[in-house]
Amino acid sequence: MNLVATRWWSMLLMPSTLAMAGALVGVLLLLHAWRRGRRPSQARVALALALGSIAALYAMSTPLAARWAAGTLEGRFPAIAPEDAGPADAIVVLGGGAGATQRDDGSIHLYNWHAADRFESGLAAFRAGRAPVIVFGGGSTGIPGAPSEGEWNRGRAIERGVPADRALCAPAALYTSDEGEAVAGILRERGAKRVILCSTATHLPRAVGHYRALGFEVLPLPSDFATRGTAEEWSFKLLVPRSVALARFDMCAKEWMGLATEAIRGGEAR
Repeated sequence: MNLVATRWWSMLLMPSTLAMAGALVGVLLLLHAWRRGRRPSQARVALALALGSIAALYAMSTPLAARWAAGTLEGRFPAIAPEDAGPADAIVVLGGGAGATQRDDGSIHLYNWHAADRFESGLAAFRAGRAPVIVFGGGSTGIPGAPSEGEWNRGRAIERGVPADRALCAPAALYTSDEGEAVAGILRERGAKRVILCSTATHLPRAVGHYRALGFEVLPLPSDFATRGTAEEWSFKLLVPRSVALARFDMCAKEWMGLATEAIRGGEAR
């Protein structure tokens, strides 16, 4: 799951972008009114736009708002133990959390910079015998010569005891739709119809809809929760704005937009 939206139109529609744009336009309109000799109270629309946008930006930057936003998505598929998922014909672990660093000697180091739990959950479900094969999706790490995320995760799974013929990976993909189509081809070749789908809990509602549209029976296996369920507690620290909270709010908004687009199109939201 990327920290920024990958479609240009979704970046323009991110709540943080709209709030900052509203604040900027409001301030510019206030300056224009001031140059024309008007008091701020006489430029009520501009003042309301500026203050309202700043207030919205503050609210979205609080961990409280980020937790609420994540909860609207994560609540659709509550957490379950990997061994309680399935049984199914295959386990699908979606990509989106790998990074890479190129060292001075030219070697490449791959690592999980977020969403690492989806790999562990999928592997645990396989070890529990919930499906005979595990398929890894994922995109490019952005460094020429580096393996794709799917190839990297497949190698890690084999190192941890998964038979090579039971660990598969799809070609690198940029979007959920591209990744799904590639994974679907692999699943159909093996006659798989029922799959355990493992991804970040906030992303899973959109991913489940896509794989169902591709004709699969989907058993959701959520991971990488941003909320803690019954462990949630109130604290005034939740009202202190943080950049990571704003990023999480935007990521949830991206999922809302994807779900809305899917509902409008009647199909997969890319």
